[in-house]
Parts: sequence; structure tokens; C-alpha cells
Amino acid sequence: MKRWIVIVVAVLVLAVLGFGGLYLGGFILAGPDTQMPPPAPVATLPTVPDVAYLELKNVILPANRGGQFRNYINFTFKIEVKDEATAQTLKEREVYMRAALVGAFSTEPIETKTGPADFDDAVFRARVLAELVKVAGPDLIQGVLIERVLPIKG
Repeated sequence: MKRWIVIVVAVLVLAVLGFGGLYLGGFILAGPDTQMPPPAPVATLPTVPDVAYLELKNVILPANRGGQFRNYINFTFKIEVKDEATAQTLKEREVYMRAALVGAFSTEPIETKTGPADFDDAVFRARVLAELVKVAGPDLIQGVLIERVLPIKG
């Protein structure tokens, strides 16, 4: 008799476990309103704006302090342009851009305040941008970043 009770209990446990597995798996008793969730959207990379940089190295410009010539400053600029094709086109005009900057700042040098590289960054960048736009043409250059400033004794 004990043997039959153990067999009946074991069969009932297996039946309950089987029924629970089928229910949780969605195979039985799934109503028509129970739907699978929509698939997750496919991961996409964020769009990168079409911006390229042209590096203009070793541009040596004169600096004044109090109206007197003090020293030269060696700059490295990163010029922000629309795309790589524009960067390659402007790479050919690099000599003219350098000459325009040297010419403009030779007639009106950078005015420093207390140290050899202590100048008004916003005014200087605006002047550099204006000169580069004159050489490159409108709508090609979007911005100028000053990457390196190195004072040189003159």
C-alpha cells in the first residue's frame, strides 16, 4: 500500500511539474489576447556629423605687449571643415592660408597682456577665422581650434 501511495504522489508531482512547464512556456491555456512582445529594435550606430579637421602646423605669428614687439608665438590650428573632400581641397591651399595669417598679423600683431601667450582667445580666433575664410571662400570653414601655443623668444 505504501508503495502505491509513493507512486501516485510521484505521478502527481510529475504531472503538476509538466503542466506548469507547459503553462509557463505558453503552450497551453494561452488566451488570444496574450501576445508575444514586439522584437527589440535593431541597434544602430549614432549618426556622425560630416565634419573633418585640417591641421595647420607651425604658424609663427608676432606678438606685442604695450605696443612694443615682444616675441613670436608658434601656433598649431585645427580647422573645422564640412567633410573630407573639403579638407583635401583646402590642404592644397595651406600655403596661401599660412601666408594670409602671417600677413594679417604682421601688420597688426597679437596683443598680449602679461605673459608671452596671454592674449584674448575669442578675438584671436575670430581674426584667424576671418583670414582663413578670405582665402578658402565662404561656407567651407566652420571653425578654428587652437591646438598648441608655444611662445618663442624673438
